[in-house]
Amino acid sequence: MSTTTPMIRLVVASTRPVRVGDQLAEQIAPRLAAATGANVEVTDLAELDLPFLDEPRMPALGDYQQEHTKRWAQLIEGSDAVVFVSPQYNGGYPASLKNAIDFLYAEWDDKPGLLITYGGRGGGMAAEALRNVFAFVKMRMVEPPVAITLGQDDYGPDGRLVDAAAVVARNEPGLAAAGSALAAEMAAEVSES
Repeated sequence: MSTTTPMIRLVVASTRPVRVGDQLAEQIAPRLAAATGANVEVTDLAELDLPFLDEPRMPALGDYQQEHTKRWAQLIEGSDAVVFVSPQYNGGYPASLKNAIDFLYAEWDDKPGLLITYGGRGGGMAAEALRNVFAFVKMRMVEPPVAITLGQDDYGPDGRLVDAAAVVARNEPGLAAAGSALAAEMAAEVSES
């Protein structure tokens, strides 16, 4: 944990070749920094490139053998909070996000977190499915999650967002409120230490 300016890890959950989570994260990061007073660092699971869970021992034991797991654990352990930007796929969340969560265990315990979902219906089903996962690994998630609804007009012919800044601006009140709630969770964690 940092002892100076808090650090928030903003995780882009989708690893699809054509996706919009990275565009949203780029616009969300400065707003989240302003709302929380924290440094925000984006980690893209597509760039992190974790293989399908390949640790020989249960993550709950904390005996990580693979270098990619050790790097991922250091990123999460060194963060004061984690924000996930996740799409809704077929009523759920991407396998890449579940895989990334499952690589670790103790690093999630009591970590403040926020979920930002997106999709044609805002990602509520993905948020609901993730609620149990986050509860099991004992994260302190800000409620309610932020849901960004994307319409057909938001997408260009290449499948990317035409104007990610405008999409995020439409959701500014919810993002600001969630950022304030996350800042309060981080402050509570510091006071309990």
